[in-house]
Amino acid sequence: MPSTELMTKQADTDPYDLDLPSEWCYTVEGGRVVYENEASTVRVSITEFSRHLQVYWWVDVFTREETDAEWTKREAGLGDSFRDPDDAVRVAEVLVESVKDGDDFTELPVSDVV
Repeated sequence: MPSTELMTKQADTDPYDLDLPSEWCYTVEGGRVVYENEASTVRVSITEFSRHLQVYWWVDVFTREETDAEWTKREAGLGDSFRDPDDAVRVAEVLVESVKDGDDFTELPVSDVV
């Protein structure tokens, strides 16, 4: 789960090469990449994990109202995990584009506060 501390862009390259708006940043954290908008109110993450001998990718959305507030995990209706990283990337890019178009995801049901 993401920490409550503000994340900053690291020198690591984005392994998914998301098409991000210039005001977004990302952080690579082991098997997870977290993408965050400039206002630090929305995060989209792609997490790679394995179960048995299969590798999967999961996309999550988190929101918060203020930079010092807790992150809230939102139910984005993204379905199950993805078996193809390109599918996860496409979903993450749609979510980022939605934020760029003005959606703050606050209308989505709350899944968890982290």
